[in-house]
Amino acid sequence: MFDIFGKLKWFIKEHWRRYLLAILFLNASSIASVIPPRIIGEGINHIVNKTLTPEKLLELVLLMTLLAVGGYIVSFLWVYLLFGAGNLLEFDLRKMFFKHLLRMDAKFYEKNLVGDLMARATSDLRAISFTAGFGVLALVDATVYLAFLLGMMIFTINLKLTLFSLLPLPIVVIGVRFLGKKIHKHFTEAQNSFSDLNNKVLESVSGVRVVRAYVQERKDIERLDESAKNVVEKNLELNKYDAAFESVFLAAFSIAYAIAIGYGTYLVFNQQLDPGDLVTFTIYLGMLRWPMFAMGEATNVMQRGNASYDRINNIVEQDSEVVEPKRPVKIGGQFRSIQFKNVSFEYPDGQFKVLDDINFEIKQGKTLGIVGKTGSGKTTIIRQMLKQYDLKDGDILINNEDYKEVKTKDIRKFFGYVPQEHILFTGTVKENIAFGNVFAENEEIEQAIDISAFRKDLKFLEHGLETLVGEHGVTLSGGQKQRLSIARAVLINPDILILDDSLSAVDGTTEKTILRNIKKYRSGKNTIIIAHRLSAVEHADEIIVMDDGEIVERGTHKELMDLNGWYARQYIHQQMLNHEVGDQDEA
Repeated sequence: MFDIFGKLKWFIKEHWRRYLLAILFLNASSIASVIPPRIIGEGINHIVNKTLTPEKLLELVLLMTLLAVGGYIVSFLWVYLLFGAGNLLEFDLRKMFFKHLLRMDAKFYEKNLVGDLMARATSDLRAISFTAGFGVLALVDATVYLAFLLGMMIFTINLKLTLFSLLPLPIVVIGVRFLGKKIHKHFTEAQNSFSDLNNKVLESVSGVRVVRAYVQERKDIERLDESAKNVVEKNLELNKYDAAFESVFLAAFSIAYAIAIGYGTYLVFNQQLDPGDLVTFTIYLGMLRWPMFAMGEATNVMQRGNASYDRINNIVEQDSEVVEPKRPVKIGGQFRSIQFKNVSFEYPDGQFKVLDDINFEIKQGKTLGIVGKTGSGKTTIIRQMLKQYDLKDGDILINNEDYKEVKTKDIRKFFGYVPQEHILFTGTVKENIAFGNVFAENEEIEQAIDISAFRKDLKFLEHGLETLVGEHGVTLSGGQKQRLSIARAVLINPDILILDDSLSAVDGTTEKTILRNIKKYRSGKNTIIIAHRLSAVEHADEIIVMDDGEIVERGTHKELMDLNGWYARQYIHQQMLNHEVGDQDEA
């Protein structure tokens, strides 16, 4: 049960002063709260004995007021310090969690669903934060505050009455031991089912257009209903044990209260206890309800925190397979070349090689075209170039330095990447363009817009550069998303610009404009173009043709046309299709 505090030792050690002050103020608040019942009992005894004077009444009222004000002040301090610590822990864990996510490799995201990661980053972190705040409160009150109350009941009122009233406590101990483990188990299951629902909702919202297009709304609702019902069932099972937990404490307390009233009244009738002391005792017994309940709440909260911490730790303990070098080599100066030497690769869960003995070199200032059938390994070359997967067979050299000996961030700083999928962030057009260079001048942004041929689109956007693109760029067309992504990449002026099938949603005229602009403004720098439309690469200094993970043809456009292989046949076929479309348009 207390494992969670061992796991949070690093945080408690860092913020021990905050926790120490919080507990001191909490205990001061507890002391301030146990004194007023004694004052009330004393007042009742004075009334019964007809010894209450105006001076004594004023003294008791002033003392009660002073304790109330003092209790308010120390309560404010411990609440601020203790629950503030919980918020700080949540902040630290969230920062650590997201930092870990950002450094993980592509394989990690293939194994872990986004919805599950979101659930862990929200509800699980909140459960841990609750443990570090409310959990500590419940634990302290279940021990120290309980001790204060018992001390007052035993030493200032009556030992026998106290012992008789505490007879039901063994019920509490049994409840804690049995139900605590059950709560841990069912809370973990409930969180897992919530992660699954979260992921299905994310998929449903992201794919709502496809769902509607195929008229699958009912089926999608049924799928979500099934997951939602599973969440409800798991939480109802958890609630059953939560309710049992609370019932155990309420039952034990009710029995204790009955014993106290019965035996206390007997002592008063036999003049072994003053009426005021019995009133004080019953108030203390009522106050005892919270620390007894807190004992169960502490167990409950700590079990939940334990389960959530384990779920977070399960992600954080996963290491990236792309291992950073212990003694990294620094790459100084400008980019000079990248070489692939006998590079072979298969995906972790794959059964065949996606790349097989790949060899090529890109020298400074050159443009490389990569073409081939779908699934031939084109994008995998780029993923290896960006060091997204660990390379086991072959070597990749950058400026004649082994990739494995260079930090990932030092490699990626040479690249500007425009992926196949259009990844835009919630914000304005300008913010998305400046994503990689937030300090870019307006002139630089304007130039990037011109290079990507995005200028003509701005006049159709209501607020120009300040237009909100919506989540995932929902307000933009496919072509606009591509051109905006290209603008974002060219803005950082990378040594190597990668266009991974990034011109597929633009027409042939716009494609030529973009490629002409890139060649003009990026003179002396490298461009790698992956394309299905061969007109996008015909100007390249070298073109490599991929098929089943192998390079089957290579050369310039002219050399490949003379070779009369796959490239030549595909190029002629595409040109014929373009002429047919043109003829139909004219007709």
